[in-house]
Amino acid sequence: MNKICGMHLRYFDQSALSVRLVSCGRRVGGGSFLRLEREYMDKYREKENERKLSKAEERRKAQFEQLKAKLEAQGYVEHDLTIGLVYANMMAFVLALPLSVLFIIVFLWHNGAAEGSIGLAGLVLVFVLFFVLICVHELIHGITWAIFALSHWKAVEFGLIKEYLTPYCTCSEPLERYQYIAGGLMPTLLLGILPALVAVFAGSWLLLILGIALIFGGGGDMAVVLKLLRHHSAAREVLYIDHPYAAGVVAFERA
Repeated sequence: MNKICGMHLRYFDQSALSVRLVSCGRRVGGGSFLRLEREYMDKYREKENERKLSKAEERRKAQFEQLKAKLEAQGYVEHDLTIGLVYANMMAFVLALPLSVLFIIVFLWHNGAAEGSIGLAGLVLVFVLFFVLICVHELIHGITWAIFALSHWKAVEFGLIKEYLTPYCTCSEPLERYQYIAGGLMPTLLLGILPALVAVFAGSWLLLILGIALIFGGGGDMAVVLKLLRHHSAAREVLYIDHPYAAGVVAFERA
């Protein structure tokens, strides 16, 4: 899987689509929502499969196929848990919105509606910091996974998917479930949720808006982790490996 930042320049189109998906789910019921979710996921994943891979992605794909063959020879069975880059960014809106609204409500309750403002200069500062911290976001993915990976930094790689203006971090080595989840969620915890919590007690609108922006920025990561958590396995051994070019993880299970 490519660990991705959940917000890029096509974000608002995807947000509108995610709202339609949620509204459809409410109208037709939970089972139909899951069906619609799968349809959207398959639709966008098919579109992304037509994307021309970069040289780095082609190299990682070849390495992944070699590792896959080795694991299958040892009795592991592959389970593809990828979700597609566009779908991941679309779900960023669905997953990050409730958390962001909660922080705004708590902030207003604790500080009052009329307390403070950030002005135009503050908004510009938030905008600049957001794009700087996107790079830090990917670095935190890398640091966390490098701690767990046997070959540490040699297993971690960074890049940019130009078609979607999406930076990513990927880990080529197998990880355990908790290790993968820790690396996936750590940037959102440190750069989004923690600053938003501090903002509530500090009464800082600037910090709150920056934290919320980075919660949305980590929404794609939350979507990937959610897909992993929804996959239940009774296997005795399970390894999780980043997909070499798609958003999501591949699980290898052995009974």
